[in-house]
This record gives sequence, C-alpha cells and structure tokens, in this order.
Amino acid sequence: MKPKILVSACLGFCHCRYDGSQLKSDVVEMLKPSVDFVTICPEMGIGLPSPREAIRIVTQKGESKLMGSYSGIEYTEPMNTYIESFFNGFDEATFDGVILKCKSPTCGVKEVKHYGNYGKVPSLMTKTHGFFGGAVKERVLSLIVEDDGRLLNEEIREHFLTSVSMHYDFKKVKAAENKAQSLVAFHSRNKYLMMAYNQSALKRMGHIVANHEKLNIDHVIEKYENELKVIYSSQLRPGKNVNVLQHLFGYFKDGLSPEEKAFFIEQIELYKKGLVTFSALLLLLKAWVVRFDEPYLREQSLFKRYPF
Repeated sequence: MKPKILVSACLGFCHCRYDGSQLKSDVVEMLKPSVDFVTICPEMGIGLPSPREAIRIVTQKGESKLMGSYSGIEYTEPMNTYIESFFNGFDEATFDGVILKCKSPTCGVKEVKHYGNYGKVPSLMTKTHGFFGGAVKERVLSLIVEDDGRLLNEEIREHFLTSVSMHYDFKKVKAAENKAQSLVAFHSRNKYLMMAYNQSALKRMGHIVANHEKLNIDHVIEKYENELKVIYSSQLRPGKNVNVLQHLFGYFKDGLSPEEKAFFIEQIELYKKGLVTFSALLLLLKAWVVRFDEPYLREQSLFKRYPF
C-alpha cells in the first residue's frame, strides 16, 4: 500500500497537451516509485484530441467561459458536465494529495490567465484558477492540493510531502484493529512535527487522545482528524520552528560539551536570520539522537517527514 495522489496526466504520464507534448515534473518523477498516481486530463475527458487548439478562459461582464483560443468554440458546458461526473465518482477518502498542472485553464489552481476574448488579444490583469482546479480547491477539503510550479519551491514542496505522508499515516489509524492504541502511537510519533506546525492544535489533540470524556473511539478519531486538518492548513514558520528546536535541544543538554551547546545556539541565531536552514538544524539534532540513543526521538516523524 502506497500513498495515492491525483495528478495531471501531462506531468510525465501522457502526451495529452494541446501541442501533443508531455511535460516532466522532477517532483512527480521522484515520487513515482513510492506513490500510486491516478491521472486526470479534463481536456481529453471532454473528448478533445491531442494535439488540439489551445483553450483559454474568456471573461466578459463578470462571466467566465472556456473557449478555443482562436476559433472561439465554447467548451464551458461540457467541462462543467465533466467536472460533475468526475466528482460523482471521486472517493476523496482514498487519496492523500493532488498535483495539478500550473497555470492551465482547466487544471490550474492559481495564477491562471483570463482574456477578454478569443483571438489575438492580451490577457487581462485577472488571474485565478482553472475550471477543474477551482472545483478541486472548492470541493476537496481534506487533501493538500498543489501545482507543479509551486512544488519547485523547497518550503512548499516539503509541506506538501509532509502533509501527504501524515494523511497517509492517519488512514492506517482509521483502518487499525485497535484504533485507540494506533491513535496514541500516531500522536506520539508526530508530536514534534505537529508542534512545529501548530502548538495550539497539538494541545487540543492531546486532550482528544486522552479522552477523559470516555467518548466512542470513532468519535474521538473524528474530532482528532478535524484538528489534523488545522495542522495541514498551517505552515512552518521560523518562530515556531525555533520553539521546537529548543525543545529537542533540551534532550541533550546534559550530554553535550559547552562548545557543542554554544555552537547549536549560534546556529539557531543564524537560522533566525535566514542563514541556516531548518533541515540543517534537524540533521544536527538527528546526529545527536543517534549518538545518545534517544529511543523516543528516533521515532519522531519530524526527522523523517516523508518516509514513504
């Protein structure tokens, strides 16, 4: 069993672009051995061939339509019909993330150009989402959705992969024979990762896991998953990361030399200034985890955010 990601077919799976080409995404290629990809191409889904006339979003008087870039043939209705048909058969619970083609009039989730008409006209200032990409962002609420362009950014890519991994891991909790025990283990191994994302949510999740109200385990799982969505929607920030780094550093204070302690504190100050990466500091801490054989920290997902 592998994580399952919905992906635009043109990103390394099918020659289905308007010019008959196929694109390559380094992130998608990296993930292919470890992920089950399910491909989607809305243009071919409505019966368009490849190669074909390019299409665009034409916005006039506040109304957006999907049109052939030069012929003006309208594809709005068949695309909307296709989108409804897709979601009628889409089982969101079986997926762990979505990667769509950036800036596409169908798949784009951000920065998609609008035009005032078909033909040789400049694009408008308006940039939003594509028809299919917008529907995904609106309807797929439990999964992280990104495009191949944004995934070139290291922070965005790491957040995406972390979210996919955590979502996939939590599905195992829901499928476990002993859900209560599995939830406790999940919460334990993800403690410092979730602290880095949202410490307030982590505290609430701790109370949910403790289950002082003696709630039914399925209700506990549901409440916990709602808080997990808060984690997914958060972002790693230097201030929160420093707090986590200091917590982890506390495990080693008694074993480190004064020089090692001073060096780590200096690295944190450099990190605050953007001169050292979070990953570099985690790597240093991971070396100490191994050196001092800290079994609890060995299992922390913060040190292996996307192990799949």
